[in-house]
Amino acid sequence: MNRPVDRRQQSGFSLLEVLVAFAILAVSLGVLLQVFATGLRNVAAADDYTQATLYAESILAAIGRETPLAEGVHDGPINDQFSWRSTIDAYTGDMPDPEKTQVQAYRVRVEVFWPSLLQTRSVVLETLRLQPLEPPDSGRRR
Repeated sequence: MNRPVDRRQQSGFSLLEVLVAFAILAVSLGVLLQVFATGLRNVAAADDYTQATLYAESILAAIGRETPLAEGVHDGPINDQFSWRSTIDAYTGDMPDPEKTQVQAYRVRVEVFWPSLLQTRSVVLETLRLQPLEPPDSGRRR
Protein backbone atom coordinates (compact mmCIF):
# COMPACT_ATOMS: atom_id res chain seq x y z
CA MET A 1 0.00 0.00 0.00
CA ASN A 2 1.40 3.32 -1.08
CA ARG A 3 1.15 6.18 1.24
CA PRO A 4 0.68 9.70 -0.03
CA VAL A 5 3.92 11.64 0.17
CA ASP A 6 3.89 14.50 2.59
CA ARG A 7 5.91 17.40 1.10
CA ARG A 8 6.86 18.68 4.52
CA GLN A 9 8.86 15.54 5.23
CA GLN A 10 10.93 15.66 2.00
CA SER A 11 14.53 16.74 2.32
CA GLY A 12 16.55 18.79 -0.23
CA PHE A 13 16.19 22.16 -1.91
CA SER A 14 13.53 23.35 -4.23
CA LEU A 15 14.41 24.75 -7.64
CA LEU A 16 13.53 28.27 -6.45
CA GLU A 17 15.92 28.03 -3.49
CA VAL A 18 18.75 26.86 -5.75
CA LEU A 19 18.13 29.72 -8.21
CA VAL A 20 18.13 32.30 -5.41
CA ALA A 21 21.38 30.86 -4.04
CA PHE A 22 23.02 31.06 -7.49
CA ALA A 23 21.83 34.64 -7.95
CA ILE A 24 23.32 35.66 -4.59
CA LEU A 25 26.57 33.88 -5.49
CA ALA A 26 26.75 35.60 -8.90
CA VAL A 27 26.19 39.06 -7.41
CA SER A 28 28.79 38.42 -4.69
CA LEU A 29 31.39 37.21 -7.19
CA GLY A 30 30.69 40.19 -9.45
CA VAL A 31 31.28 42.62 -6.59
CA LEU A 32 34.42 40.77 -5.53
CA LEU A 33 35.86 40.81 -9.06
CA GLN A 34 35.09 44.53 -9.35
CA VAL A 35 36.99 45.19 -6.11
CA PHE A 36 40.02 43.26 -7.40
CA ALA A 37 39.92 45.04 -10.79
CA THR A 38 39.77 48.44 -9.08
CA GLY A 39 42.70 47.47 -6.89
CA LEU A 40 44.77 46.45 -9.93
CA ARG A 41 43.98 49.75 -11.69
CA ASN A 42 45.04 51.67 -8.58
CA VAL A 43 48.30 49.73 -8.39
CA ALA A 44 49.06 50.54 -12.04
CA ALA A 45 48.27 54.24 -11.49
CA ALA A 46 50.47 54.34 -8.38
CA ASP A 47 53.30 52.75 -10.36
CA ASP A 48 52.95 55.42 -13.07
CA TYR A 49 53.03 58.21 -10.47
CA THR A 50 56.11 56.67 -8.83
CA GLN A 51 57.96 56.43 -12.14
CA ALA A 52 56.97 59.98 -13.10
CA THR A 53 58.17 61.30 -9.73
CA LEU A 54 61.53 59.55 -10.13
CA TYR A 55 61.92 60.99 -13.65
CA ALA A 56 61.01 64.48 -12.41
CA GLU A 57 63.50 64.25 -9.53
CA SER A 58 66.23 63.15 -11.93
CA ILE A 59 65.55 65.99 -14.38
CA LEU A 60 65.33 68.50 -11.54
CA ALA A 61 68.68 67.31 -10.15
CA ALA A 62 70.34 67.70 -13.56
CA ILE A 63 69.26 71.32 -14.04
CA GLY A 64 72.11 73.58 -13.00
CA ARG A 65 74.59 70.71 -12.91
CA GLU A 66 74.42 68.86 -16.23
CA THR A 67 72.32 71.44 -18.06
CA PRO A 68 72.69 75.21 -17.71
CA LEU A 69 70.52 77.13 -15.29
CA ALA A 70 69.10 79.59 -17.82
CA GLU A 71 65.63 81.09 -18.09
CA GLY A 72 63.30 79.42 -20.55
CA VAL A 73 61.17 76.37 -21.28
CA HIS A 74 62.66 73.04 -22.31
CA ASP A 75 60.85 69.79 -23.03
CA GLY A 76 61.25 66.38 -24.53
CA PRO A 77 60.23 62.73 -24.39
CA ILE A 78 61.54 60.38 -21.74
CA ASN A 79 60.33 57.16 -23.35
CA ASP A 80 57.27 56.03 -25.29
CA GLN A 81 54.98 56.79 -22.32
CA PHE A 82 56.40 59.77 -20.42
CA SER A 83 57.34 63.29 -21.52
CA TRP A 84 58.73 66.25 -19.57
CA ARG A 85 58.75 70.05 -19.55
CA SER A 86 60.91 72.34 -17.44
CA THR A 87 60.33 76.04 -16.84
CA ILE A 88 63.07 78.23 -15.38
CA ASP A 89 62.29 81.82 -14.31
CA ALA A 90 64.24 84.41 -12.35
CA TYR A 91 62.92 84.60 -8.80
CA THR A 92 62.85 87.91 -6.97
CA GLY A 93 60.30 87.40 -4.21
CA ASP A 94 61.66 87.71 -0.65
CA MET A 95 65.24 87.73 -1.94
CA PRO A 96 67.93 90.30 -1.14
CA ASP A 97 69.46 92.34 -3.93
CA PRO A 98 71.45 90.00 -6.21
CA GLU A 99 74.16 92.64 -6.59
CA LYS A 100 74.81 92.53 -2.85
CA THR A 101 74.67 88.76 -2.45
CA GLN A 102 76.30 87.96 -5.80
CA VAL A 103 73.76 85.17 -6.41
CA GLN A 104 70.69 85.00 -8.62
CA ALA A 105 67.69 82.90 -7.58
CA TYR A 106 65.74 80.88 -10.14
CA ARG A 107 62.42 79.12 -9.79
CA VAL A 108 62.74 75.72 -11.45
CA ARG A 109 59.57 73.78 -12.28
CA VAL A 110 59.62 70.29 -13.81
CA GLU A 111 56.47 68.56 -15.03
CA VAL A 112 56.40 64.93 -16.17
CA PHE A 113 53.20 63.91 -17.92
CA TRP A 114 51.74 60.81 -19.56
CA PRO A 115 48.45 59.83 -21.20
CA SER A 116 45.93 57.87 -19.19
CA LEU A 117 42.64 56.28 -20.17
CA LEU A 118 40.50 59.38 -19.72
CA GLN A 119 42.96 62.24 -19.26
CA THR A 120 46.58 63.28 -19.24
CA ARG A 121 48.14 62.84 -15.82
CA SER A 122 51.17 64.71 -14.52
CA VAL A 123 53.57 65.17 -11.64
CA VAL A 124 55.02 68.62 -10.93
CA LEU A 125 58.08 69.34 -8.80
CA GLU A 126 59.26 72.87 -8.09
CA THR A 127 62.26 74.31 -6.28
CA LEU A 128 64.49 77.37 -6.01
CA ARG A 129 68.07 77.26 -7.23
CA LEU A 130 70.84 79.76 -6.61
CA GLN A 131 73.52 80.57 -9.14
CA PRO A 132 76.56 82.75 -8.50
CA LEU A 133 76.67 85.93 -10.54
CA GLU A 134 79.65 86.46 -12.79
CA PRO A 135 81.97 88.98 -11.15
CA PRO A 136 81.84 92.31 -12.95
CA ASP A 137 84.80 92.95 -15.23
CA SER A 138 86.88 95.60 -13.55
CA GLY A 139 88.39 96.71 -16.84
CA ARG A 140 91.95 96.16 -15.53
CA ARG A 141 94.20 93.92 -17.52
CA ARG A 142 97.62 92.78 -16.58
